[in-house]
Amino acid sequence: MTSVRLIKKIVLISGIILACVVMVISGMGMYLYYHPERVKPVIERSIAAATGLSCTIESVSLDLQPMAVEARGIFLKSLMPKQTSTMEIPFIRTDMATIGRWGRKSLILKNMRITGVSFSGAWPGNLPAKKDSSFLAAMVQRFVGFFLFRDVRFQSGEILDGEITGIWGDLTIAARQIQAASTGDNPLILSFAVEIKNDARQLLVIAPKVSINSSNAFDILDFKFTGALTANGISLRSAEAGIKKMDVASMVTYQSAQKNLLVENLKIHCKELFLMEKSEQSLPPLDVSLMAEKIAMDYPVIKITNMDLKIPQVKIPAKNRDIKTGEISLHLSEGIMDLNKKTAALPDMPCKALGLKNMFLGIHVNPDTPDDWITLVLQGKNAAIFQAAEAYSLISKGWKLSAKDTARIEIAGTHAGPWKLNATLTLVDMAYTSPDESQMGEKITLTTRTEGLVDFAASRMTVAATLNAGSGEALYDRYYVNLAKNPVAALCKGSYAYGQGALTLSSLNVDVKDILPLEIKGSFKQSSAKNAQSIQSADFTVTIPQTPLKPIVYHLLQEPFKTESPFLTGLETGGSISGQVTIKQNENARQVRGKILWRDGNLAVKERNIKLTGISLDLPVWYESEWAKMPGDRIKGKCAMKSVTLPMLPEQPFSILVDAGPNALSVDAPTVIQVPGGNVRLGAVQVNNLFSKDISAHTRLDLDGINMQTLLSGIGALPPEGKLSGTLTGMLDPVRYENHTLTAQGEIIARVFGGKIEVSNIKASGVFTAAPVLMLNAACHDLMLNDMTTDTTFGKIEGVLEGHIRNFEIAYGQPQKFDLLLETVKRKDVPQTISIKAVDNIAQIGGGQSPFMGLAGAFASVFERFPYKKIGIRAGLENDMFTINGTIHEDGTEYIVKRSGFSGVNIVNQNPDNRINFKDMMKRIQRITHKGGAVVQ
Repeated sequence: MTSVRLIKKIVLISGIILACVVMVISGMGMYLYYHPERVKPVIERSIAAATGLSCTIESVSLDLQPMAVEARGIFLKSLMPKQTSTMEIPFIRTDMATIGRWGRKSLILKNMRITGVSFSGAWPGNLPAKKDSSFLAAMVQRFVGFFLFRDVRFQSGEILDGEITGIWGDLTIAARQIQAASTGDNPLILSFAVEIKNDARQLLVIAPKVSINSSNAFDILDFKFTGALTANGISLRSAEAGIKKMDVASMVTYQSAQKNLLVENLKIHCKELFLMEKSEQSLPPLDVSLMAEKIAMDYPVIKITNMDLKIPQVKIPAKNRDIKTGEISLHLSEGIMDLNKKTAALPDMPCKALGLKNMFLGIHVNPDTPDDWITLVLQGKNAAIFQAAEAYSLISKGWKLSAKDTARIEIAGTHAGPWKLNATLTLVDMAYTSPDESQMGEKITLTTRTEGLVDFAASRMTVAATLNAGSGEALYDRYYVNLAKNPVAALCKGSYAYGQGALTLSSLNVDVKDILPLEIKGSFKQSSAKNAQSIQSADFTVTIPQTPLKPIVYHLLQEPFKTESPFLTGLETGGSISGQVTIKQNENARQVRGKILWRDGNLAVKERNIKLTGISLDLPVWYESEWAKMPGDRIKGKCAMKSVTLPMLPEQPFSILVDAGPNALSVDAPTVIQVPGGNVRLGAVQVNNLFSKDISAHTRLDLDGINMQTLLSGIGALPPEGKLSGTLTGMLDPVRYENHTLTAQGEIIARVFGGKIEVSNIKASGVFTAAPVLMLNAACHDLMLNDMTTDTTFGKIEGVLEGHIRNFEIAYGQPQKFDLLLETVKRKDVPQTISIKAVDNIAQIGGGQSPFMGLAGAFASVFERFPYKKIGIRAGLENDMFTINGTIHEDGTEYIVKRSGFSGVNIVNQNPDNRINFKDMMKRIQRITHKGGAVVQ
């Protein structure tokens, strides 16, 4: 529009010059016919009447043969009170001739020369409205047109070194090096350079070469200007934008009487247009092309017809990869603007960008609605959003997405802001599949609505957004949701200070209906480091309102994992859970603190005889990164149950107080656990590194007089008819769990069979793996063999047994390593005898034959028992190979049982290097324990 206004001023100057010439000619005629001595004052008054400017002329000279006029020192000044504009023509000379009939005569100007034309002044910000010519001016025009000439034609001439300087509103406009020339029938060629400035906006426009080619004939009754405008190498720079080079070409028609300006076939090409953005990553320079079939200005109304805007592909730098926009195009069929009312309506403009289709942009400007002065509406249907996102690698490779989309974005506000944002996106029949098909969805209907306010002055945006997914199905790994039964709804309210990268959530509510609701409140701030993608600081709270536990367990545990864990099918839960945790992050430090609550709860697994009722749980949570040192008091909690029923344990109540610290959980008071036959006292428990792979825990365990008969019967290790008198005592302190390994110092003592068995060095590795390994040492002292073997199928033995088992390891439920030593020791008043059956079984375990075969068997059948001097067995297991040896060596012979006296029986290990697979040994022992009767033959 600035170029159009400049053209209009140039046309006005040309009209003034022509008016000067016309008035000079009129003055000549009046002088010739009436008062020749008063020609100069008459010419001055005539020019003043025609132009509305005061006029003074230094000198005028006329020649009649041939007709010529020469004037010097022409000075014109505005008569309007609010306009201070002046024009000066130091010298003008031209030859003249007239052709044509009366009323249609043309004035021919030849060899015209004008030098040093200058204009300076100020104009009001708004152009004057159209008004009718004065009666006097109209009479002068008609008189000259009928009696003298109707139009003026330039045959030849030139204008040299013209200059225009003016102020229009807040713009300073200067046109210099004004040159004009015409020769013969060639068109009038006008050229000049233009400079436009606005210091307040830091605006500078420089057009080094502007050319106008126009007709050299002008109708003085109805002045009309038509010309071809070209301007090359225009540069622009302002606080908001800049253009390195711009070329303009168009046909311009101006009608003075109607004050109409028509621009046709407008072509504008901007090379390297750039925006002055405050951020470090600004848009790259753009090449912009603008073409318009017609721009008609019937002041103050401007009508635009068939305008096209095109921007070639732009590469926008991003943190991970550059984004190529593809060609951006915009088409306007019909548009209208009103300069007085400052309104504009540019509706339904088809636009293409980023591969989107069927998109339309509308721009409306209306100052009568102050809050929504400027409104931009971008909308479309079936715009292929997912296809465009995939083309620009905004969707991970291998994902398949499709949907019928409808989008509408409306932005409204003033130039200074704030701007209102309203956006709606609807996806129908949405389907997606991840590359590994672990995530799938189909027939999903999803709607998002966003309302926001953007305040550029404060660099802040406030947003309220909703999301609703009410139909279709979605699968995430093992988790499935039927959105028709369990629709997802989300509501987000917050603000974002994009200058600081700070996000504040006043509320973010997500609700999977009848499954799980949650709410998030707090603030986030992105790191200011260059190319940083991490969160620098955060302080927000996640809240789960009170909600039933059963649907959560069903959808998140039972249904996804029931195949791998069939017991989950019979899992029953009840009660309601709630929770609140606060998450803080500062630089690289992170803290999570809060509580998980379970009220009126119950849990049962019938197949495993597990039942917990009356659960009231206040579970404290405190996580901190290793380098965090954030303050906070310890969090108290509690776990209480009215009734606990577990396998091998009697039904009992349970209650503990829990205390949480950074990555730690502790139970400070001892806990008594009822077991069959007595109580087990668990000391204070301290768990550290709770949320890392290096989790550790330590406590102590006390057993005080637990009845062995009741304990073993209760856990199913002793048949109902079995009898075992004795007690279990001991203390393990400390009991530690570190590096996936459980260790216990101390001893557990079982006082049975008149003696005791001491278990020590208890250790378990890979506790939470698929193959845990249990290790221990045990020693037996003063065990009465008579009590151990009475009423057993092994056979009766009398005596006292001592020994040990070391490096005992159990994996996959069976022994895989041990070193066993068992020997009898002589005690006063304790007989040492062994039955025939026991002898036979010991011999077979050792891999030998029964000593009671043939004659020996017949002789032995007379006796029930035999005395022995000593029984000694050493056995070992390693790498699945089992060895057994006797511990008695005499005269190079290895004995397992050494007789005492003539009537005793020796069991000799005839193969000291005997080895056997442990599974075969277990089968051998099973055959012995299941057979009945003696082996004497």
